[in-house]
Amino acid sequence: METDYESELVDALADAHAMEKQSLTTLQAAVKVAGDPQLEALYKGHIVETQRHLELIEARLEAHGGSRSMLKDLAGRVSALVLGAGVVAQKHTPAKLVAVAYGYENFEVAAYELLRRLAQKAGDTETVEAVDRILVNERQAVEKLGASYDLALQAAGVVTGDPASTPPGGAGAASGPGVVDA
Repeated sequence: METDYESELVDALADAHAMEKQSLTTLQAAVKVAGDPQLEALYKGHIVETQRHLELIEARLEAHGGSRSMLKDLAGRVSALVLGAGVVAQKHTPAKLVAVAYGYENFEVAAYELLRRLAQKAGDTETVEAVDRILVNERQAVEKLGASYDLALQAAGVVTGDPASTPPGGAGAASGPGVVDA
């Protein structure tokens, strides 16, 4: 299957592996500072998905005779640790953590869209299928995190009061679209 796209595909797979390693490190730290049992459950659930994503990407790398980049994996972990330390050290950690995770999940969707297209160009239907499965999880994570802002603001102590008395979608809403089902 050696084509002009092969080396690009292997590089993109190695990048995806490093990206998932970074995500895993960040999610593991997020569990410890979530500030709310529902947010903690959300992060724990995505850890399981991320571990599965790593398995899928590793299998595709092996199929291409490639290997994960230890340097990229290490750089991703260091970056995640620095990011995590920065978020934890800030005021309103649970809310900022949801915002960071939301942004990162959107980045993952974009990266996997590029990987999918490279795999298509390379004629690698197995990688396309693996990426399609991953994209389902990543898009769900984006939706869940996007629906968690109000809960995260409450966990951060930014908003208080009876969530039921807040207008739908208003600050502090704890039911309906602003809540993540754990």
